[in-house]
Amino acid sequence: MKIRLHEIELGTKNPNKSQAFFSTVLGLETFIEQKALKVFKSGVAGVDFNVSTHLPPEKTVISFLTDDLQAVIGQLHANAVVFSGPEKSHLGMIRIEFTDPDNHLIRVNQATKESPDWLRV
Repeated sequence: MKIRLHEIELGTKNPNKSQAFFSTVLGLETFIEQKALKVFKSGVAGVDFNVSTHLPPEKTVISFLTDDLQAVIGQLHANAVVFSGPEKSHLGMIRIEFTDPDNHLIRVNQATKESPDWLRV
């Protein structure tokens, strides 16, 4: 099983205000700008950092990509970790969600044949 960090997403009320903050304070460049989503160049190839209204403010999601979602599910079962999914996600992926011991939301995605090639692990 291969797995890698995919993205860190912060929920926000105001994506433009958050974009201005991260651009001004940390000098991050935006490479995707939509009304509800701003994606920054993270400095790490293949890893996104974004702010969006897709999540409630103050909510953080850490997402991973894997080539074997069933193996991850097996690990969760083996460790008695409750999860939701699998379910369809954006860009043709399927995902599961669970929380870590500190209640951070973790998503693990797997690309499907409908997903872009750059999502392959």
